[in-house]
Amino acid sequence: MEYIYKFIEYINESNILSIGLIGLVVAYLIYLYMKKGEVENYLGLKLIGFYLLGAFTFDFNFDNFSLVIPIGFIVYLLFMKNKDRVNATIKKKASILGLIIVCFGVLNSMIYNSVEYRGRDITIKNISIKTLRNDYDIIKKELDINDIASVESLNLEYNEKNEIRKLSYTIKDLNNKTYFISTNGNGYSINISKTYESEDEIFMFGSMGNYNMDIETLLDVISNTKFKKYKNASYYTVIYENIENYYEENNKDLYTVDLVNYSTKKLNSKYPIFDAVDISHMPMKQVSEGSWTSTKTDTYLMSYQIDEGEEE
Repeated sequence: MEYIYKFIEYINESNILSIGLIGLVVAYLIYLYMKKGEVENYLGLKLIGFYLLGAFTFDFNFDNFSLVIPIGFIVYLLFMKNKDRVNATIKKKASILGLIIVCFGVLNSMIYNSVEYRGRDITIKNISIKTLRNDYDIIKKELDINDIASVESLNLEYNEKNEIRKLSYTIKDLNNKTYFISTNGNGYSINISKTYESEDEIFMFGSMGNYNMDIETLLDVISNTKFKKYKNASYYTVIYENIENYYEENNKDLYTVDLVNYSTKKLNSKYPIFDAVDISHMPMKQVSEGSWTSTKTDTYLMSYQIDEGEEE
């Protein structure tokens, strides 16, 4: 079945289907021209006109679906079908051809969207903190994710052995796709949706919106940074959100991360911190059967600003 999916994607994305349809339309219009009953000036152009009339539509995009109205063919049926004209039969067939191409386009769009935005499962064994970036590279290649993919959110749980208990993250790329990626028992499950439903939304917000961190950089930071560890921690939780945070001065739980060598350093700032892009790292302690709580939160800053204007 996967081969069929890939074939559908290939013929749509390589324009083979569009080129084939154009060839068929041209061939059929030539055939109709050759079947003319009477000689008529500019018949070829008139057949093209009737075809374009049959293919003319009004499209309406709603939140959950799109409505395509073949207004051109409706006009033909109401005002032109019964009018006496030379070569009326082949002109009717040309307009019907336009309607058929419209219907085929709508059907193909529905099939392609179902294939393009279908859920996927990718089998990857032995997932750990150290393999996150390699795992993503496999996912990226399999799903053809754009090189520039921003992170909306990430939630990770791992144990002392760096084994993943749970992982989920949401990313957006330049192809107007949002990917919801999470671990399962055998690897990763990926659900895909359109980021924006209309071209107007893409124009207004950009294909990815505003973002602070790309997924590859974030996974590299998580995989290579030596986060502070604690005794009696059952496991650790890592949280990232695509927001910029503010921290009061003299916060004792702030650390900086060097994005070159991933070393960390405690940040003792007597000034407030703003525009902070950061990771929250929390040791989790079991308090009862099936229940855990965080004992504290360490914040690792990947970028930030210091508000030295607060100095008296």
